[in-house]
Amino acid sequence: QTGAPNAAQLLVQGVPCRDLHTKGTAPRLNGRMEYDGENNAELLALQRIDETCKQLQTQGNYLEALECMERGLVLRQHFFGADSDEVWRACKVVGEMCNLLAMTYLQQEDFAMVLELLKKAEILTERDNAGRAVTFNNLACYYRRQGKLHAALQYLQKALKIENKLDQVDNPADTYLNTCAVLSQLGRHQSALEHAQQALILLQEELSRVLGPMADGNEAPKADRIAVLAIAYHNVGVEYEFLKKFDQSLQSYRKGVEVSERFLGPDHAITVTLRNSCIAARRAIMVRDPQARLQNLESKGRKGRGGGAGTRRAKPAESQEAMMSPRPDGAAEQG
Repeated sequence: QTGAPNAAQLLVQGVPCRDLHTKGTAPRLNGRMEYDGENNAELLALQRIDETCKQLQTQGNYLEALECMERGLVLRQHFFGADSDEVWRACKVVGEMCNLLAMTYLQQEDFAMVLELLKKAEILTERDNAGRAVTFNNLACYYRRQGKLHAALQYLQKALKIENKLDQVDNPADTYLNTCAVLSQLGRHQSALEHAQQALILLQEELSRVLGPMADGNEAPKADRIAVLAIAYHNVGVEYEFLKKFDQSLQSYRKGVEVSERFLGPDHAITVTLRNSCIAARRAIMVRDPQARLQNLESKGRKGRGGGAGTRRAKPAESQEAMMSPRPDGAAEQG
């Protein structure tokens, strides 16, 4: 028994129609159909649905496009068979759209719609392992926003298990950083540190052609990936601070600020956030460990990273902010 009939039965119910205009790259549904005399009218109707889907996506009406995709999926099941490649290709694309919309609604805090869309995506990605890993990541984001950290961790662990078996994964470090942030909130700081360090390894591999000694200078690093690299250094610093390894903590905090300032600029939201964290960590650690060796480390910090008063906090992108482990406010002062 396959999941395709269940997916079609679920989707035929549709989603309440609402106008949604959002930015982003939406998936496209391109049916490949052969016509015969008896089914010509029905197949032409499916072709018209696909064309309407494309038009709605071009206009940014993604929720209405999803409703069209749902109708098209049910028709594909009827014409091509529930277990056909045509139906599973359509399931993959509809699942991508569900994930795209779910993250949009998460930003709007429409949690009921988020869960409905992601549960659909979970069914639709039964044979799309990469899509299922994305869905599990997004479910983890949803449960974390709901304060259900154990549920979030379970979905992140499922996503990691899938991604570790795939030959190609887009941005594999991101799942490790999301897992680090949740583990940190659960007080599991050694495990959180290990996940942050694994993310750093993956990011350094990913960016080696544009940042490392092998960089040829012909390709500029992407700002969003630089931001994630800086966040990885920040998370390592946070976990070392929780573990009271203060020298390593400050070194990691500073490295995150250095990377962010160099490639994103001193006024970028991520740079401002990381600089403020570094300043706060330095103050807290000085209270806990005011030794000459720490002051020595201070003298090696980057010049011009801001005075002791800090900088007004700008807000990073939500997806990036979610990757950050929160600092142990006041924890460094405790014995």
